[in-house]
Amino acid sequence: MNWGEPIKFTLVNPDVVPHNWVLVKLGSLKRVGKLSNLLVADPDAFAKHYVPESDDMLVHTSVVDPRSKSTVYFRAPKEPGRYPFLCTFPGHWMVMNGVMIVESAKE
Repeated sequence: MNWGEPIKFTLVNPDVVPHNWVLVKLGSLKRVGKLSNLLVADPDAFAKHYVPESDDMLVHTSVVDPRSKSTVYFRAPKEPGRYPFLCTFPGHWMVMNGVMIVESAKE
């Protein structure tokens, strides 16, 4: 996708446990993942949609219950690069992550 491009993202959860989707700044996957593991001890984690407090967050869905979905609308980051995304439900990020590739607009 090109920088600044409008995006509609829907997370569909076919699983039996909650999940979310969090897009983070370049190079911040491990840092945010480690913060997400700490949410297991946070009594307010559900109210926060299992999203840790960090300046690395760009956009996220709500926590998505089993057999439910959540949609977010946003614009692709303006800096080209490989933006990590992950599920920040405690313990999930190590296997539930990927990258969104943002390219410069082709003229």
